[in-house]
Amino acid sequence: MNINIKADVRNKGKKSDLNELRKNGFIPAVIYGEGKEGKLISLEEISFLKEYKKTIGEMTFYDIELDGNSFKTIIKDKQIHPVKRNIRHIDFLELHSGRKVILNIPLTFIGEPIGVKAGGIPETIIRKIEVSCLPKDIVDHIEIDIADLKIGDSIHIKDLDLEEMEAKLPLGATIITILAKRGVEAEDEEDSEEETTIEEEEESNS
Repeated sequence: MNINIKADVRNKGKKSDLNELRKNGFIPAVIYGEGKEGKLISLEEISFLKEYKKTIGEMTFYDIELDGNSFKTIIKDKQIHPVKRNIRHIDFLELHSGRKVILNIPLTFIGEPIGVKAGGIPETIIRKIEVSCLPKDIVDHIEIDIADLKIGDSIHIKDLDLEEMEAKLPLGATIITILAKRGVEAEDEEDSEEETTIEEEEESNS
């Protein structure tokens, strides 16, 4: 997803200056670029949040208009208020053609696993994967087909088709697994014990 936003230059100030900026309806932010000093900016909170809410769950590019220039960026980090949960500060990373970046790509799961239909429980361990890639190879999300997963099956990082992206997690890391319900396991054990008892009785009577 691509979002266009406008920003204003701000001066480096004290903590009180940043709080005043927030009170006036702006979010302080910085545009970082490798080998360059960060550009201090501010975003109108209402306008930014209107666009930001559209991007939840997707990898998003932000084209920031600043002083007649445009900077293609992604959100590298953001500071959230622990109680109010509003955004207090944002770090944007400027993208450059031919220069790799490290970022988190959301995972999207497709289909209902066979194991879930049989009573299993899906356990999602990783919802985003950290990768290294060139800006041209960045994708909004990575789809994972989980329809064929049975109880006890798992999908790992090594099972993904990342194309030109390089995973920064161990290849053996588990993304999702299908667990059996404890009640189902217990019933299976009881059935097994009952079958064994019947077999033993048949053997003793023969």
